[in-house]
Amino acid sequence: MRNLYKRMALGVAVSLALQGCSLFSSEEDLTPMAPLPVVESAFSADTQWSSSVGDGIGDFYSQLKPVVEEDHIYAAARDGDVTAFDRKTGKVLWSVDLADLPVNADKRSARLSGGLVSRYGKLFLGSENGIVYALNEADGEVLWQTHVPGEVVASPAVEDGRVVVLTTSGRLVALDTDEGKQQWTLSEEQPPLTLRSAGAPVITNGAVLYGRADGKVGIALLSNGQPVRQSKVADPRGATELDRMVDVDAAPLIAGDELYAIAYNGQLMARKLMTGDEVWKRKYSGYRDLAVTGNAIVLTDSRSHLFAVDRRNGLELWSNTQLENRSVTAPVIFGDYVVVGDVEGYLYWLDRTDGSIKAMQQLDSSGLYAAPLVDGDTLYVQSRGGKLYALARP
Repeated sequence: MRNLYKRMALGVAVSLALQGCSLFSSEEDLTPMAPLPVVESAFSADTQWSSSVGDGIGDFYSQLKPVVEEDHIYAAARDGDVTAFDRKTGKVLWSVDLADLPVNADKRSARLSGGLVSRYGKLFLGSENGIVYALNEADGEVLWQTHVPGEVVASPAVEDGRVVVLTTSGRLVALDTDEGKQQWTLSEEQPPLTLRSAGAPVITNGAVLYGRADGKVGIALLSNGQPVRQSKVADPRGATELDRMVDVDAAPLIAGDELYAIAYNGQLMARKLMTGDEVWKRKYSGYRDLAVTGNAIVLTDSRSHLFAVDRRNGLELWSNTQLENRSVTAPVIFGDYVVVGDVEGYLYWLDRTDGSIKAMQQLDSSGLYAAPLVDGDTLYVQSRGGKLYALARP
C-alpha cells in the first residue's frame, strides 16, 4: 500500500488514485521512498490522551481533519462517524453515524472526505457522495443535508451566513448556513486530467478565493458568486496531459496584504491581494497547504521536500530533502518547530529557523495523512486508522 501513497504524491489522476491497482510492478519502483532518517531526538512529545474516531479513512484519499471549538474537539471518519470529545481529557461527549441517514442507504458508505469546519454552533462537512452536512455542535443532530454537483473533498469555507464548497467537478457552490439552500453556483471548465485533491476555498473581505485546476486562483463575490478576477499561478507545459497538470490544490494563503498560492507542476507565487499585481514567483511544485511563520512561508512540495521561503522576496531560507517521497503532510508551526507527519506514522519536529530535524517519533503505524492541528500548547493528530492523539508541547 506504500506505493499507493507515493503515486498520490506524484499527482496520479482521480481514477488511479482511488484504485488499489499499481501503475508499475512492485519490482519497478520509480519513486523510491527515502529511508527513515537517523535522528538523535532531543525530546519526545507526551501524549495527553488518545481516542478512536470510527475506522478512520483507511487507504482512501481524504482531507478530513479535526476542528477545535471552545472546550470541544470534533473529528470524523470516512464511513460516517462524527464524534465530539472533551479537548482536555478526550472523553467522548457524543457520536453520530451519518451512514445511517436515508440519503446514504444506497451508497457504499457516507464517504466523508471534506471538513470539519465549526461556525455558528454548527459543524459543516462534505462527502464524496456529493452531500454537504450541517450538524448541531451540541449533540450531533443533523440540521440539514444538501446535494451538490460533484464530490466535496476539501473543507468548506463559512462566513456571513454562507457555506461555500468547491467540488471536484470544478463547481463553486454557496449554500445558506440555516437551511442548506443553494444561493449561487459558479462553474469552471476542467482540464482533461486533474489531481484527486482540491483546495479549501478561503473567504476574506466579502470575496471567495479558490484554487482551480487550470493553474489559476479565482476570486468571486461571496454575495452572489460574481467573478472578480483570476490570478495565474502556472501555465500548462509539457508533451503529455500528466505533464500539463497545474492544479492549484493548496488553499490560497493570505498574509498581510498579499496572496500566496502554489501549483502542481508549477510555481509558488505572491500577488497583491487587492490589485492582483505580481510581487514575485519561484519554481516550486506542490499541492498541500502552506504555513506562515513571521516572514517565512513553509511548504511541502510534491516530492515531500520541505522549504522555507522569505515571503517578502521569495528567496529560499532553508530546505530539507531527508523525507523524500514519504508522503509528508502539510506543515504546521508549533512553537519553535515546523511539524509534519508521514505515511509510516512518524511525526517530525523541524527547527523552524534552519529546517533541521530536532526530533521524531512514531505515533501510529497506520500512517498520518492530514496536517496536525495546533491549539495553544496542544497538538492534535489524526491517523489513517482512526486514532486521534492530543500531544503536549515539548
